[in-house]
Amino acid sequence: MQARHKWAGLVLAVALALGGLTYQRQQVQELGQDVYYELEGDSLPPLPGVLDDPVFAELPPPSPDQPVSWGRYKPAEQRSPVASSQASAPAADAQPKPRAPTSASGSTAQTNAGPQTNSGHSAAPQTAPTRFSERLTTQTRLHILLIGNDQPQLGRGRGDVLVVLTFDPVAQKLTFLSIPRDTRVQIPERDGMAKINAAYALGGPTLQTLAVERFLGIPMDKFVEVSMDGFQRVIDLVGGVEVSPPFAFELDGQQFRPGRVTLNGEQALAYTRMRKDDPKGDLGRNERQQEVIRSLMQSLGKRSPEELSALLQQLRSQVRTNFSPSEVVALRRTHNYALEQQSVLRPAGKNVRIDGQWFYVVADQERQRLHLALR
Repeated sequence: MQARHKWAGLVLAVALALGGLTYQRQQVQELGQDVYYELEGDSLPPLPGVLDDPVFAELPPPSPDQPVSWGRYKPAEQRSPVASSQASAPAADAQPKPRAPTSASGSTAQTNAGPQTNSGHSAAPQTAPTRFSERLTTQTRLHILLIGNDQPQLGRGRGDVLVVLTFDPVAQKLTFLSIPRDTRVQIPERDGMAKINAAYALGGPTLQTLAVERFLGIPMDKFVEVSMDGFQRVIDLVGGVEVSPPFAFELDGQQFRPGRVTLNGEQALAYTRMRKDDPKGDLGRNERQQEVIRSLMQSLGKRSPEELSALLQQLRSQVRTNFSPSEVVALRRTHNYALEQQSVLRPAGKNVRIDGQWFYVVADQERQRLHLALR
């Protein structure tokens, strides 16, 4: 699929939403020429197997007053439970689909005809609107995936940083969930088990998003992607980020001591990359990544529209998102609690050596817990 508009901004998109800034309509439209990138699979039903992992089948369904959104997916048609229990062929009166999602290898996959429960049967018609802008005014939770690769440019390497932001309009809080890069998962449309960050190398942000959706059993509403160079540059452009190192360590020539300190882009990259000397390993590194993201959001929230527009112009080749500027503004307006009310969800697991590789193994019961906590 051709991207409508290619490059945009990492936490920039989310920070624009959370930072307390408002924009005139004309300014929003001008920014829209640069910041929008469409994933393969946007506006389509999910690929088979992405949201129907058997591990979630035994869980109780959500209550009617807490509708589960389709995330970035938009169903092409609705079917009755009876029809969906038959063969997977479309119903006789189904409308033809404009196209089917393509896999990372380029093959065309069949699509689900309607909303599916974990048992494979169609659910009752969704009460949550499928359009993101409409869901912003409902009680439905929203899920945004932040992806940071481990290379200077986008589209290369692996998805080293994976953070899910969940906006809960009922509890009025923003939840951070970092998925360790070595988490052992089944990557959609791939054989065998692999590290979750390998999905980015195999199929870019599309397959990486699918892998996270399958791991959690939850559709993502939006994604924001950044390269290592983009991560450093945005921090330098805002004058650094404030953090509090929990202990003393050194990496890549950068030294850190406990206490409040402001880091530049190069220092922040080292701060978020270290894990071997952290007693918590990758989980400790995840916590430092979240700390930097929160500080960056706060800093960007103090910038004027003109300053942010200038930042976007300088970051077009290093960050991208499927947020449109008008959606960012609407998110800020309807979820203005997010900078003040925050919580952290930590995935429990074990580091296990399998076939010569180290994996972070998360039990099915833990995946169920994460699913229920976020859905």
